Amino acid sequence: MSQHLTHLILITEVFLMQSTTNSIIRLYKPTKQEFLSQVKQGKPFLINGVADQWNAYKNWSNDYLVNVCGDNLVPVETYAKNFSQNYNYACLDNYHRKPMPFKKYLDVVNGNYNDDNYSYYMAQVDFPKYFPELVKDIVYPEYFQKKPKVTYLFFGFSNQKSTSTSYLHFDEVHNIFVQIRGQKRFLLYPPSNYLSFYPFLEDNRQTSTMSKVNPDKANMESFPNFPWQDKIEIILEAGDILYLPPFWWHHVTSVSENISLTFWYPPSVKDFFTQTGFFSSFCQMAPHVLPRMLTSELKKSLT
Repeated sequence: MSQHLTHLILITEVFLMQSTTNSIIRLYKPTKQEFLSQVKQGKPFLINGVADQWNAYKNWSNDYLVNVCGDNLVPVETYAKNFSQNYNYACLDNYHRKPMPFKKYLDVVNGNYNDDNYSYYMAQVDFPKYFPELVKDIVYPEYFQKKPKVTYLFFGFSNQKSTSTSYLHFDEVHNIFVQIRGQKRFLLYPPSNYLSFYPFLEDNRQTSTMSKVNPDKANMESFPNFPWQDKIEIILEAGDILYLPPFWWHHVTSVSENISLTFWYPPSVKDFFTQTGFFSSFCQMAPHVLPRMLTSELKKSLT
């Protein structure tokens, strides 16, 4: 098969997921124009042939990371092991950040750190701040006309003691999620009726971008309006890049020991007119989310 034909097949390939009405497009080395054209559709899609060229993909073994940044002190999420058994599991009181040397966190990953009461997850760590030695190993995506607002690193795992997972939530940004090592499972839900996701609106300890629903534990009685049927399930492999539009709900679970990077790009006014579904999603979410966000920012400015 010719290289041109292989490229064409990968560009047009569609991966059908659990629901026959939902699909994920996979692009191979898209140009900036091809990327932005797909972004306008307002749906997630996958990219191949890019991240697997990075030195991070080629070199980031645990031995390499310990040698380069093993003594770096990194914030690690700490939470009760049974936190997801209560529908309030997304409550911000249920987990905290604890400084931990990176090489000590690897003991957690390898199951050699004994703590029967708590689980740990190196999640949403400011990459250039806490791992400046590793920045040279990546290539910042240049699909948008601006630099990412933030770049986060995630180091997850799944062993006999714990599995790294996130609550169901959405982000208000364009998210370019890069899988460097291992596998992660994403459960994706399009932003239909905001209230049908049962966001936390009653308690300031939670954020209105989180859902009370644990999609791994179907509960039709407590959450009858939740769009269970809209689920799209994908497994991100090493070298995959996932583009997530603003407001798309997602629940992420580690399938194996894995490292990911995510690049966040704030939306622009142009998105209201060019990205399918952006305006309607914003309008239904804004009355509930924006007042809480403004209140939160005001409190920060006064402290």
